[in-house]
Amino acid sequence: MTILLGLTVRQLKVPDATPFVALTHITLNPFSRDRTLFDSGAAFGRDTAEIPLSGSGTEGETVQLRFLCEDGTATNWADVADIPTGGNWRATASHSRRANWIRPEVRIKSEPVTRALGANRFGVGHVVALWGQSEVVRIRSLAHDKIPPEQLLADDMMQTIWMDGAPVIKHLTDDDPHTAALAAMANVFLAERPDDKVAIVFHAVSGTGFRELVDDSNTGRSWLDDAALHAFATADGQHVGLPVVSWFASAGALAENYDDALFPLFTGKLLNGSPIGFPAQISYGASGSYTADHWFGELYDPAHTRWVPFGPHRFDITEDMQNATVTALGAMQENLSNKQDARVAWRNMVGNVHAGTWFLPSGLEPLAYRNGEADGSGGWIDQSHPAGDHDDGAAMYSRLTAHAILQSSGLTGWSIPEFDMCIWEPSGSYVEVWSSAGPITTLREARNETALGVGFEHWTDVFGWQINGVPASRAELVQGRVRIFAETGLFGATDVISFGEGGATGAVKFPEDLYAQTYKNWPIVDVGAERIDGIGVRPLPSATVLANTLVASAPSFVAGPSGPHFRDTVTLGPGVSSIQLALDVAMIVPSSGSRTLMTTTGNYLKLEVLPSGSLRVRVRDADGAVKVNNVQTASGVMTDLVRSRIVLSVDMSAGFVRIWLDGVQVMSEVFIPGSGLLPTNRILLLLATASGSYQVEGTIHQLTVWKSANSDSSDPAGGAYKSLGGPSAMVNADPWKLGADAT
Repeated sequence: MTILLGLTVRQLKVPDATPFVALTHITLNPFSRDRTLFDSGAAFGRDTAEIPLSGSGTEGETVQLRFLCEDGTATNWADVADIPTGGNWRATASHSRRANWIRPEVRIKSEPVTRALGANRFGVGHVVALWGQSEVVRIRSLAHDKIPPEQLLADDMMQTIWMDGAPVIKHLTDDDPHTAALAAMANVFLAERPDDKVAIVFHAVSGTGFRELVDDSNTGRSWLDDAALHAFATADGQHVGLPVVSWFASAGALAENYDDALFPLFTGKLLNGSPIGFPAQISYGASGSYTADHWFGELYDPAHTRWVPFGPHRFDITEDMQNATVTALGAMQENLSNKQDARVAWRNMVGNVHAGTWFLPSGLEPLAYRNGEADGSGGWIDQSHPAGDHDDGAAMYSRLTAHAILQSSGLTGWSIPEFDMCIWEPSGSYVEVWSSAGPITTLREARNETALGVGFEHWTDVFGWQINGVPASRAELVQGRVRIFAETGLFGATDVISFGEGGATGAVKFPEDLYAQTYKNWPIVDVGAERIDGIGVRPLPSATVLANTLVASAPSFVAGPSGPHFRDTVTLGPGVSSIQLALDVAMIVPSSGSRTLMTTTGNYLKLEVLPSGSLRVRVRDADGAVKVNNVQTASGVMTDLVRSRIVLSVDMSAGFVRIWLDGVQVMSEVFIPGSGLLPTNRILLLLATASGSYQVEGTIHQLTVWKSANSDSSDPAGGAYKSLGGPSAMVNADPWKLGADAT
């Protein structure tokens, strides 16, 4: 905002009987209005404004300048200009930010009593422009202002300018803060930067987007109106240092093309860095285009101006949903899906390497606030806009907007919270996510309000989380972290968690979630930002951060005391001279008796586990001759419920039986071959005897049988004769399966 100061000529009399006659004269042109504000360059880390001054005076004389501050201080006189032929002089002088208003005073150096004092005052602070549509309008809209304003921390520190047929300027005071939302915004600036004056220029027209703004043939919005407002705000030669934009209600329909379509309006370039001239026909996406007669470079100079890019804000649901982007009827909710895509494209646009210095770092995304209001009949209305009837509505949105400006421009020191830490508990019991910005909480938790209760499955401590595309039913606050539990059982290696899709609300029931004020369950972090409980955690965290780290394991099944066990549907058949078994198992070692890992009818082959932890083997050939008779390994080879891989290799023609446990040989028996064959009419049995006795209990990760054998523990070449390994449903459907179902 800008104001010019008018000056009067003042002559001092010499205490002499002879009247003083000035030999020179000087004037100082007034600013366009009293209390005009100059931007101090905070976007560039500066604390200085250049103040343009001009006037008239005696040719050839030197103009001296000083600044008089309302706190009673004054700068030293300094030479600023020599008055040229014609008598019109110009000068530029710098001044740092100040809480008080300032007047310029000039004099003729050779005749110091010839002076002129500025009629209008100026200040140095931050000149901000808010661009957008109705959510920005609501900040200053009296029609939607339904709550009393908070007391201003100081008067006349923030001023606002907007267009209402003609420019309107408002200097906020406690007696007249205009709206509760403006009072809330002003107090954030005052609490964070108590000595900084702020001017807000409102470039906002409800129901419009960028494309209406820049197309002269579009009657929805006039570029000339915004240009006139800008000209009024900068009439005294100041710059808008911090234009601010979070414009998605209309423009969000561009979805993934948001950056492609709008990057030229901010930078004068295409995404690939190619310059573009205006007027232009801008193409985007596969087939989109629009007319752009203007771009923001007509108003702003990158040497003095940098954009504060923040948002998008929350977009609440209007119907029941299955998840963040799919309706209860199974249709894609295009509006919310588009907003999610636009959010990603906006981040890409701000980070584009060809943006030059036009953008400051991305600001916060306003999410923990209230949209809409009850309609008095059980419904919810106006959920596209911050509520005017609640302090968590437009007032909170305004506070968050102020914090976005301060943080992005480096005037406050905290970092935007995001979920940048994640641990998948190795057993799959839960996932924990948190932020390096500070402990996670919610508005509900920070205010010690009652928890939501059990109204709906998704009513949990922290909203916004989904598991495999389904809203999480247990996302709980645990010591400053969010602990997420699987919907049933444990997390597996293929599970995916995500946060903040769609409109970034976590809501799925309409209007119940809005009545329940579920915006209070959005995760926030208390970063020390003034006059709010915390800053909302940024949605759509890095997929790399959230990546599942659980070790993928092959399917397994559990056998109980009654099964399952397995019986081949045919006999061994002729010509079988060798057999090999590989069993990956964590089993219960029996306290008495034995457990049968593998056998045949008639006990021609038998491998058992004994209470001592020994393995015992018996082998007979097709002639019935016993070749290995109940030979045992050492005790303790098998340990209760410890996962082990057992390999049994039997070769009747080569004359050996060997056993390995986890790759270590624990038995080697040799014999003189007889027939060199196993009997043709016997049936293979696994995990129990034919009657189901001596059942193995435990977790079977893999069981494989070959009708061939190797002399070492490696798997034989060629395909296996039988393989079992889960999942349990597949095992239970196996034609060999007998006994109780696997779990």
